[in-house]
Amino acid sequence: MHLSRFAEEIVIWCSNEFGFIALSDAFTTGSSIMPQKRNPDAAELVRAKTGRLNGSLVALLTVMKGLPLAYGKDMQEDKLPVFEAVDALELCLAATTGMVRDMRPDRKRLRAATATDLADWLVRVAGLPFRDAHHATGQIVKRAERVGRPLAELPLAELQAVEPAITGDVYGVLDAGRSAASRSSFGGTAPERVRAAVHEARKRFLG
Repeated sequence: MHLSRFAEEIVIWCSNEFGFIALSDAFTTGSSIMPQKRNPDAAELVRAKTGRLNGSLVALLTVMKGLPLAYGKDMQEDKLPVFEAVDALELCLAATTGMVRDMRPDRKRLRAATATDLADWLVRVAGLPFRDAHHATGQIVKRAERVGRPLAELPLAELQAVEPAITGDVYGVLDAGRSAASRSSFGGTAPERVRAAVHEARKRFLG
């Protein structure tokens, strides 16, 4: 399930609408209709394999659910779903590991994706209800799209034309680095939290 969710992120991030990352030909194929398009096939297949693994789990649970607390011949049917699940999981882990090593981020597009931080700022600092902050952010994003500029490059007057409560301080959260660093609670995106999570994962899985 976790691999499937991560694969979905890769599929979305590779799309033209997001364009946050790119994968090489090792993990993508060309479209039969649009030669310039690269389909993230490996991620899509990892996402689909979840259905096979969930199916194996349901099959195994169904075999076991009516048995008494002892061995029954029914249990000879437990091998196939277990072996199929292991094979599928090993393949998914290998493919996901390869995609993570292969993916190339588009730093410029990632830095420009700060609309959520604008809405958060409007709630935390300007005191707007989230519904109003969400609406104002949507209007500002539309203005940015019309002029082809990221939110951080919109003049303050443009921002205030939508929401007068906005001040120059808002530019502090329209920077991707500061945005990530501001989330310093457990599991957050602040660099020190990410480093701690990486250290813990290496300690847990690599010894």
